[in-house]
Amino acid sequence: MFEIKENSRRKDNADFTESRVMDSRKSIDRFINISPQNYIKALENSMPKKSMIPIVLISIMDRDNRINMTLDELSELLQYPKTGLSVIFGEYKRRDFLRKIRNGVYMINPLISYKGSKYERDKLVYSYNQIKNGNGGLK
Repeated sequence: MFEIKENSRRKDNADFTESRVMDSRKSIDRFINISPQNYIKALENSMPKKSMIPIVLISIMDRDNRINMTLDELSELLQYPKTGLSVIFGEYKRRDFLRKIRNGVYMINPLISYKGSKYERDKLVYSYNQIKNGNGGLK
């Protein structure tokens, strides 16, 4: 009676960076759109502060994936102890989520989140890798 047909659309394996509706189990290498502000607003009272820190950092980064705030300022913004934040940032560095450029300037890995076009992302990836390898980065 009912016939199940396999999807006739072919899968394009190109490296897309624009957002798409997708099954994340099948396409783990593609980017999706989320609204950090809406995410924070919806979950801030139901999740621990520590688990919300990455999305808050993503929401405050600039177009160069940088966060221009000291740990004191971030601690005040996040309402989280500075010493605990320092430990968390060390863990984020080990997990390649962000890098410290200098005091008060951090950069989020553009392979996790970025703002802008694919070309801009490629420049950010280059800059991030330069920082990661200890060679500075693009200004």
